[in-house]
Amino acid sequence: MWKRFLLNWRSIILSWLFSYLVILMIPVLISFLVYTRSQGILKSEIHRANDVLLKEVRGTIDNQIQTADRLTTELIWNVRIRGFMYSNLYKTPGSLDSDLYSLHQTAQEIAIYQSLYPSIKTYYIYWRDQDLVLEPGVYRSSRLAFESIHQNEQISYEVWLEILQKNDNGRFVKLQGKDSGSNALAYIHSFPKDKWSRPPGAAVVLLDTGKLMESIVNAKDFSNGQVMVLNRDKQVLLSTDQHGSPLDLLDMNFTGETGSYYGNYEGQPSEFMYIKSNNSELIYVTAVPRTQFWQKTISLRNITYAGLWVSVAGGILLSLFFLLRHYSPVSKLLRLLKGSEYKFSLVEGNENEFLHIQRAISDTLSEQGQIRLRMRQQSYMLRSNMLARMLKGKLDGPLALDESLAAFDVHFHSGDFAVLLFYVDYEPFADQPDGISGLADNPKLMQFIVTNIVEDLANERHLGFVSEMDDHLACLLNFAPGDRERLPEEAEGLAERARQFLKDKFRIHTLVSISGIQHSLDDLSVAYREAVDAMEYLVVIGGSREVIAYDDIRPGSDEAADTDSGYPYSLQAERQLMNHVKAGDADKAESMIRSLIAGCMETNKISVNLVKCLMFDLVSTLIKTAGELGDTEENPAVIRTEWVTKVMNSESIKDMEKSLLSVVREVCAYAAAKQKQQLQASRSLVLQERSAEILAFIAEHYDQPNLNISLIGEHFGMTPTYLSKLFKEQTGEGLLDTINRFRMDHAKRLLQDSSQSIKSIASQSGFHDINTFIRTFKKYEGVTPGQYQKTL
Repeated sequence: MWKRFLLNWRSIILSWLFSYLVILMIPVLISFLVYTRSQGILKSEIHRANDVLLKEVRGTIDNQIQTADRLTTELIWNVRIRGFMYSNLYKTPGSLDSDLYSLHQTAQEIAIYQSLYPSIKTYYIYWRDQDLVLEPGVYRSSRLAFESIHQNEQISYEVWLEILQKNDNGRFVKLQGKDSGSNALAYIHSFPKDKWSRPPGAAVVLLDTGKLMESIVNAKDFSNGQVMVLNRDKQVLLSTDQHGSPLDLLDMNFTGETGSYYGNYEGQPSEFMYIKSNNSELIYVTAVPRTQFWQKTISLRNITYAGLWVSVAGGILLSLFFLLRHYSPVSKLLRLLKGSEYKFSLVEGNENEFLHIQRAISDTLSEQGQIRLRMRQQSYMLRSNMLARMLKGKLDGPLALDESLAAFDVHFHSGDFAVLLFYVDYEPFADQPDGISGLADNPKLMQFIVTNIVEDLANERHLGFVSEMDDHLACLLNFAPGDRERLPEEAEGLAERARQFLKDKFRIHTLVSISGIQHSLDDLSVAYREAVDAMEYLVVIGGSREVIAYDDIRPGSDEAADTDSGYPYSLQAERQLMNHVKAGDADKAESMIRSLIAGCMETNKISVNLVKCLMFDLVSTLIKTAGELGDTEENPAVIRTEWVTKVMNSESIKDMEKSLLSVVREVCAYAAAKQKQQLQASRSLVLQERSAEILAFIAEHYDQPNLNISLIGEHFGMTPTYLSKLFKEQTGEGLLDTINRFRMDHAKRLLQDSSQSIKSIASQSGFHDINTFIRTFKKYEGVTPGQYQKTL
């Protein structure tokens, strides 16, 4: 067994082994998922706790930041300070000498903020034009103030001035102390500046970093990591790590309001969690070594791994045991088949054991089933062929008919017959969503369903035999003995039941025609022709009807009596239709055609042939109308002989009407386009004439000073806006530019006479004011009138 297993990889022993191993992997995967989920929960709890702590830090520090922002706002918008900053009297050195006492009072005034903001370490205002710094109660030069305020910071005087002179709308700057405990945090806000100037100064607030550090130290004690406060340039302003490098965070991307990601911090894999300030651009970050997260999951991981190894080892042993035990019955079946005609080698055949056993059993059953199926198919095809020949009257003599009926075990109840002809629509059946895969688009399947349903319904009281006839299915109906007066009613009831059942259950749409009742086998061909004639009438003129009997259209019947009583398409109707089409009114043309066809459908006053004649006449009318619209060479696609073919090849009036209406829309669209083209040409000619009249009016009155667009619009009965738009569309030049062009041409002619003054020439050219004349002349000619006159 093991040798066969090793040589034949398709053996079922290998399949079972794989199956057992797959089942074994389920608890393994579940354990792994539980372990992973547990890790995720622990990590989520740590993240949530750190997030809460960061929010507390943010709340504490944001309060300090709001205090600093409020103080800088009061300093910047102080009336006395802004009076000095933005006054043009103090832009030069020495200009402040007369107001030094007022400057001293201003310094005394801002000292009051020390009592209002006790949490602020100190603050001052830098004045760039006078190179002064206003501190609480005193003002000094910038260098003296720098030496007194920032003597403990590692920052040069030049760098300090460069920071203060930048345009900042609130920025935090870390000032490094000379020793590890003297770092300062400065909040700098520039005074508002003009668009093309530098800020006149800046307000600086120094925060007490000792109080801020108390908040972030609490966060460090909880997470066992480092806590940092960053500005918008990702520079570390505050940090619990006094030796950490601020450059470590420059390449990090803080996209959202809060988040976390992994990276290296001081050479250790760490997880960074951050949250942004609510009212500033500060970022609060914690950097926690990844080992801190794993300390709480080491025990869980060890227990999980041990359980997995035990489960895998025990599962493999049990799989091997049950594998050998279950393979024993299969081995016995193989030995029973050994030596029979199905003998095979597992190595050479490359099959598994079950396939061999199944093939050996199914081959015999399949052979028997195929024989029975072929006999049944051949019998059905032969019977169908015999019925088709019988309905077409091609069986020779009564002896041949009796032999054919006996050969296929066909017996009749009585001598009363009728033919039901079914026209089947394939599309709804093929499109049904629950159709049988691979067979829903096969017409043979639908024919099989219709045949069985119709024969079953017919055999409930009578006998029915279905045969395929050209593109239809014909049912030869033999009535049971009974009242002959009710036979037509019985046939119509059977047709309606079959049609409705096929539609409801299988979405098979059918049209059914019924022949008259015949009382002899020799008249079956007559019954078939009657059913064909009724089907043609139903398809072409039937309208909403789905079942029709030949007796309803038989010559001499009430319905047939009305046929051909009149032709509805008169010369007057043709002329009216042509007028609608020439006018491009597709709605009225379509409405008229629908009325003609609907009248025929409602009264059934024309036959099938006259319906086709009506359609042909309507197409002819459209072709003639299209020819009268203009030169057909201008648009050769308008008149096409395909229209006639398309309409005449339609099976029903509805199809003909649909094809005809598409032709109507095409011709009406062409007629409407021709009318629009002619209308546009006429309008363009009128507009050109009106533009010429406007130019003539300007040429006659340009020397009048009161000539303007409003006057011209009033003269021609147009609004100024419409007049300007119309004139520019036609000439490409604005109306005011045209008036000035006439005036400038006249002025240049007058300037050739040096004896006339500029003022006189301006008046003669239509200008009230000489300055307006000079300005307009220079705009159009590039020089003043006097300069132009000198060049002559």
